[in-house]
Amino acid sequence: MQYPHARILVFCKAPQEGNVKTRLAKSIGETEAKEVHEYLARHCLQQMLDFSVAPIELWCTPDTDHDFFHRCHKDLGVPLKQQTGDDLGQRLQHAVRETLRHHAQVVLVGTDCLALTADYLRSALSAASQNKTVIVPAEDGGYVLLAMNELQERLFTDMPWGTSRVYAETMARVTGEVETLMPLWDIDYVADLRRLQVATDDIVLDEQFRTYLKKLDLS
Repeated sequence: MQYPHARILVFCKAPQEGNVKTRLAKSIGETEAKEVHEYLARHCLQQMLDFSVAPIELWCTPDTDHDFFHRCHKDLGVPLKQQTGDDLGQRLQHAVRETLRHHAQVVLVGTDCLALTADYLRSALSAASQNKTVIVPAEDGGYVLLAMNELQERLFTDMPWGTSRVYAETMARVTGEVETLMPLWDIDYVADLRRLQVATDDIVLDEQFRTYLKKLDLS
């Protein structure tokens, strides 16, 4: 493992119908959106483990009690952490602060970007170890990865989460040296799932996920 003293924090909501992938649910239904969320989360965790760039932790909300989180811990051995705070910014800030008390660098990721590679993680951690803040923009105006070795609270306070302004606002607020990697795409809308259906030659999915995608009605 190249960065044993860093941590990759995977932020994940419990897969509850009506509470995850809500934009996607408008097109495919709440049950299917929940199932897609589970597949994406499992894929993300397995991918991070396979990359073996740095140890990972699964940061859970609203708590760590959901069966899905327990299965991830049992099957994959990932440690479970409790997200703390009233909004996403507070929860991210708390996780970064607590992690940097004990570890050298921290990488924040969600579970929606299947295009994230080991090279991105290595580049992010290499730059963070040189006191840089690292951002991987999302094509929709957010970001899919944020890495640092020092907490900047302003990056998480009163941020317009869930909008196309998050990346631009983050760049406007960040201090010190910044490294921006090439943008990637994530899964928020039905068009993104259609894109994934035809991108499976480039993105390695397990057979169960691949079969599930083929059966989804995305018309």
